[in-house]
Amino acid sequence: MADDDATTGRVGRAGPQGKPGPKGPPGNAGSPGKPGPQGHIGKRGPDGLRGKEGPQGKPGAQGAAGPQGRRGEAGPQGPAGKDGKDGKPGANGLPGAAGPQGAQGERGGRGEAGPRGEAGPPGTLPSFEQIVPWLHLIFKEWDAYRKAEEQREREAREAEERAIREREERDRAALAEAEAALHDGDADDDAEEDDDDHHGKKKKRKHKKDK
Repeated sequence: MADDDATTGRVGRAGPQGKPGPKGPPGNAGSPGKPGPQGHIGKRGPDGLRGKEGPQGKPGAQGAAGPQGRRGEAGPQGPAGKDGKDGKPGANGLPGAAGPQGAQGERGGRGEAGPRGEAGPPGTLPSFEQIVPWLHLIFKEWDAYRKAEEQREREAREAEERAIREREERDRAALAEAEAALHDGDADDDAEEDDDDHHGKKKKRKHKKDK
């Protein structure tokens, strides 16, 4: 509004009124006077009070997503966390198979008899369902032990029979070599006797010629 006043201006005040002339006869009404000179532009008035804040505008449409920024550097490693609580113990496993019985150790010296303890509460006998798995395990181990013993006895018997056969084969071979050597000796003796007979006959014939 101050700018509008500066451009258009305001109408100035009317000039001072002249002194009244002598009273004449009443004349006709005069024509209206000319407008006075235009006054100076007035100074800018003080700023008016600030208007009230207008209503809040509606939110604009969501803008498009910008390009993805570069991946930032890895931050420093954080401190190690506290150890968690211990888990609950698992259920008890099934009893393992009984191992092979070890060799019996030497009998130690008899220790001193300790004090007699108090009698414990009477025990309960296991049920049949509890005994059956142990019976199966005992029978299985006994069957494995019996088969192992039979295997060892069979291997020992086969080894003994094999040793007997090898000894008999060696005896037969030695006997055959002895018979062959004996046969060769008899053949040599027969050959020498034949040579002696042949030479004796030649000598007899020579004697007959000399006579």
